[in-house]
Amino acid sequence: MSPTDWDEVPDGARSGEWVEVPETGWGMLAAWAAGTENVRKLPVDDTGREVRVTIETDGVTRTRMEPFTAQDRQAVDEGIEDYLRDAGAPVPPRGFVWLMRLPPGVASEEQLSREINRGIAEAAPGAVHPADIVPVMEDILDRLYGRD
Repeated sequence: MSPTDWDEVPDGARSGEWVEVPETGWGMLAAWAAGTENVRKLPVDDTGREVRVTIETDGVTRTRMEPFTAQDRQAVDEGIEDYLRDAGAPVPPRGFVWLMRLPPGVASEEQLSREINRGIAEAAPGAVHPADIVPVMEDILDRLYGRD
């Protein structure tokens, strides 16, 4: 297994074989476990991005869309960094959207997530702390990419 060296990840482009990594610690842990050869990056561009805001006041729930702000970006980045630090994995540089190559036989990001979730549930049921998930995530990605 060769985890991703964030500083060595080349630029890439969205295509059928490359999917955007979810902007979560879990998603970035999967990208780290996938290895440098299976990860690409693009400059992040939050222009025009929106977030759904739901507020409950006096028993009335209201939902509206608001612009994604610099504070939103900061919160996303910090959440990812905290998760990876808890996992003992290196933190990627900020300012990028990360792409991951789909493993052979995996047709979508959704299928990839299901495969990883199933593997974690089977190998480490009840694991919630990132440090407990790391070795399982590494084994799953090794298997999916045929590195056994």
